[in-house]
Amino acid sequence: MSDFKNLYEKLIEYSGTPAYPFHMPGHKRRMMFMENPYRFDLTEIDGFDNLHEAEGILKEEQERAARLYGSEETHFVVNGSTGGILSAIGGVLQRGDRVLVARNCHTSVYHGLELNGLRPVYLWPEPDGKTGIYRGLTREQVEEALGKYSDIRAVIFTSPTYEGLLSDVRGICESAHQRGIPCIVDGAHGAHFPWAGLPDAVACGADVVVQSLHKTLPALTQTALIHLNGSLVNRERIRKMLSVYQTSSPSYVLMASISQCMTWLEREGAGQFERYERQARELRKRLANMKQLYLYKPEEDFDWGKLVICTRNVPGRAVYDQLREDFGLQMEMTSAKYVLAMTTVGDSPEGFERLAEALEAIDLDLQRAEAAAERREVMNPQAVRESAIAPEGHAVPEVPSMPVRCMEIDRAVIQPMEEVPLDKADGRVMGDYLYLYPPGIPMLVPGEVIQMKHIERIKDYLSQGLEVHGGYSKESGNVKVILHHG
Repeated sequence: MSDFKNLYEKLIEYSGTPAYPFHMPGHKRRMMFMENPYRFDLTEIDGFDNLHEAEGILKEEQERAARLYGSEETHFVVNGSTGGILSAIGGVLQRGDRVLVARNCHTSVYHGLELNGLRPVYLWPEPDGKTGIYRGLTREQVEEALGKYSDIRAVIFTSPTYEGLLSDVRGICESAHQRGIPCIVDGAHGAHFPWAGLPDAVACGADVVVQSLHKTLPALTQTALIHLNGSLVNRERIRKMLSVYQTSSPSYVLMASISQCMTWLEREGAGQFERYERQARELRKRLANMKQLYLYKPEEDFDWGKLVICTRNVPGRAVYDQLREDFGLQMEMTSAKYVLAMTTVGDSPEGFERLAEALEAIDLDLQRAEAAAERREVMNPQAVRESAIAPEGHAVPEVPSMPVRCMEIDRAVIQPMEEVPLDKADGRVMGDYLYLYPPGIPMLVPGEVIQMKHIERIKDYLSQGLEVHGGYSKESGNVKVILHHG
C-alpha cells in the first residue's frame, strides 16, 4: 500500500494540526467569507462580465475598490502583485528606456526590466548596520540620480519593504513629477495601510501602485490591485498589459475573494484594525523586556504589524526552527540575523499569546545559556583571553557595493550558459538571478560579475540553512554562468 499523499490530502492533514501561521496569506485561515468555491467557479457567462473588457459587475467592483483606496482607477489582479508589476513596467516604458530602480526590488521588477529590454540605473538603499535590513529610499537619493541622468523615464521602488520599512513616497513623487517622470511603487505589502494609519502610496501621489490583498488582508492568495493615477502614464497601455500578463480565464473565485475583502473593509475594516493595532502594540510592549532577542524598531515610519525578531548571538535560523518545532509557530521567513513574523488583522488573541510565550521562553533559554558560557569562561583563562579578541555576536554587515555589470539583463539571459562549481565562479558573468527566497531580492542579476565576496556571502547563507534560488543548484552546488564572455 503506497504512503503517497496528494497535495490536497497533505493540505487537509496540515490544516488539522495546531500549527499557527505567522505568515501570508493575511486571512490566517480564520477569516472565511465564502462558501464552497466549486459552487461559483465559473467563466465569463452572461451577467458576469469580462475582467479584460469590464462593463458590468466587474467594472462596478473595480470602481468600488478605487473609491475605497482613493485612486482614480483601480483594476483587479488575479496572479498576484507580480502580474501587476509586469503590467505596470510594460505599460509605462518602451524598449530601451533608461529607468531608475531601487536595488532592493523584488525579482518581478527585474523580470520586467528583462522582458522590456530596459536600461536600469540602480539606487541601493542604506542598510541597517546591525541587521542588514534595507531602509527606505529618500527624496535626496532620487533627486541626485535624476540630476545625473536626464533620460530617466520612470522611477521604480518598493514601499513598504518586506520588513515593513517605508520610503519617502511623497517626496520622491514630487521630485520625479517636477521633471515629468512617473513613479511605479511596488506596494505589495501595503494594501492595509489606509486602515492602519500608515502613509499609503496612492495618497502620497504615486502614479502606479501595485498591492497584494492576500499578504496583509483577508483575501485569497494571488489577489491584488493595481491603482492608476495622474496623466504621466499611458493607462490604456497598462490595461492592455494586464490582459497580456494575466490569464484570459481569470478565476471568479479569486475575484469573489477580492469583492468580499472590499465589503469587509467597508463594513468592518476600521473597527477591526483598531482592535488589531491595539493588540499588536501591546505585544510589542510586552516583548520589549527580552534580553537575547529584540524587536527591530526603526526611527522612521514603519509597519508596526511586521515583527522583525532580531537575534544577538544565535543565527536567525535557529530561532525560526525552534519556533516551528517546539512551539508550532510557522514564521514568514528567516535571515541570518532575524526572523520575520507577519501579523495581520486576521490574527487571533490566542495566536499573539502563543507567540509572546514562545519568544519569552526562547529568550530565557538563551539568557541561561549565555550565563553558563560565562561561568565556563571564568573557569577557563584561555577561553577568557580568546573571547577578549573574538567579535561579539554577528559581524556588522558591510555596506553593499554595486556589482560590476558586463552586459544588460535582456542580452545576458539569451547567451549560451554552463554550470560551474560555486567555488570556481569568481570572475564569471552570471547567466541567471541569485537571490534568497524569501524575500526574492536579487544579490546578482544576469550580466553581473560574481566575485569572491559574493561567493563567500552565498556560502555563509547556505551554512545557516537559508535558501538560495535562481541560478544556484542545491543538488550540484553549481551556479549558472555565461559560457563565453570576452
